[in-house]
Amino acid sequence: MAQSSAEISEDTNLLFVYGSLMQGMERAGFMSNPYKAVFVSTGVAHGTLYDFGAFPVMKESNNGSLVHGEVYELFDPQTFFDTLDLIEGYWPAQPERSLYVRKLIMVTTPEGEKSAWAYVLNQQFADLRKIPSGDFRQYTPASENSELE
Repeated sequence: MAQSSAEISEDTNLLFVYGSLMQGMERAGFMSNPYKAVFVSTGVAHGTLYDFGAFPVMKESNNGSLVHGEVYELFDPQTFFDTLDLIEGYWPAQPERSLYVRKLIMVTTPEGEKSAWAYVLNQQFADLRKIPSGDFRQYTPASENSELE
């Protein structure tokens, strides 16, 4: 993935999801309401994906690992994030207590690079099982030689 000249923009209304919010996954219904969000495209972002039990977590990294996911356009980002922040365990006023932080990242899509919000892991955990493919949709613990980190 080549370096981008695209800028990260805080006024973006795009969200990158990589786990249970993706199409066909357990919480996809939250994203499928056309009055809240609409699917834009698939995408990949620099990071490492880990198995956190019922859902994955993404850690930022520049080690060449990629996380596969989907990009959505949000129609009312503030209202949307008010709800999703609670679901994802992110408290903007107390980020040190949050499982995730919501931050802007660059996502490569078939249409080019885009700035999008994503929830990335904010806490340190021992013995997280890495998902080597970076693709939660294709992952089952027995399907990959995942490794503890």
